[in-house]
Amino acid sequence: MSHGLKAESPRVSLSVALITQYLKRIAWLLLPVILSLLAGALLILAAGHNPLFTYANLFEAGFSCNTGPGRCALVTALQFATPLILSGLSATVALRGGFFSIGQVGQMHFGAAAASWLAGNLSLPPLIHPAIALVGAAFLGGLWGLVPALLKHFMGVNEIIATLLLNPIASVLVGLVWLPGVDISARLSPLIPSTKLSAGIFIALAAALLIYLFLWRTTGGMEIRANADAPRFALYGGMPIHKPALLAMALSGALAGLAGGIEVLGVHYHFVSSFSAVNDFDGLIIAFAGHLHPAGVIFFAFLLGGLRTGSIVGLQIRSGIPRELGNALIAFMLIFVATNRFFSLNRGNTSKHAPEIFPP
Repeated sequence: MSHGLKAESPRVSLSVALITQYLKRIAWLLLPVILSLLAGALLILAAGHNPLFTYANLFEAGFSCNTGPGRCALVTALQFATPLILSGLSATVALRGGFFSIGQVGQMHFGAAAASWLAGNLSLPPLIHPAIALVGAAFLGGLWGLVPALLKHFMGVNEIIATLLLNPIASVLVGLVWLPGVDISARLSPLIPSTKLSAGIFIALAAALLIYLFLWRTTGGMEIRANADAPRFALYGGMPIHKPALLAMALSGALAGLAGGIEVLGVHYHFVSSFSAVNDFDGLIIAFAGHLHPAGVIFFAFLLGGLRTGSIVGLQIRSGIPRELGNALIAFMLIFVATNRFFSLNRGNTSKHAPEIFPP
């Protein structure tokens, strides 16, 4: 009997060690959120308001779900999170591939334009029509995502400048084409009546799972990460140089284009140049805050979606505080995430000081 207990003890110790490790990872994931809330509390106090009361209004307005039609803010948070997840995944794939891309909005414009054109000019059965429109949105977004990759790899153009300048160019180009409204057969129907939450949320979650499997469970994903993290090792290891980078940016653009397509088919039902919840740098913010991992992207996209709703209703309307405070909280999160990353890298030992939230 004693031998059995001794045999089991290493397994128990291993399980405890794994649980402790994951708890530390969760704590480090939540640390920027906690610190940003503390920093925001100082601003609220400076404005002469009660931080606890203000935060109660903020989170109730952003994440609560009361009985009655149109009173579930949680549904709106999920609706806002849908394009944010895909935009964050787009930035994550680009960054994992070694590209500092801020071109998600331009790629979303092309995706929205493709979805609007296909949804308004084709006549197809209800289930096939939105699928074709979304495939077209992802395809055109992927093509536009390839442009800065080609400029960098074959002409030496800096990707930050290229993606920044390509955003307004995309807006001008799609404005040259007349885009019809979305036909009823191509619309993504609301999951809940009187809301705009559609099947797009499931598409976004499925995309997050597929991106995780691709980046960490396939040879192509390993090549993308290896070329970005250790280009010389990848080169001497016989890996292709241009193919992983081009694939990363095409996939990044496809994800952003898909986000634009879902906005058109499931929210607005016509082409829009400004999206319901995505600003120019939201993709990067979510990707960095989520530690360049799909699980972290989902968490922070949902958090950001709720904060957007809560900032309007909970801060501006109920508390009389400018809704810009919500954006300040998001900025604080990014600052603390970057500080945490800088601290861990300069310590040179993440296992003791700032453990990696997700595998590199």
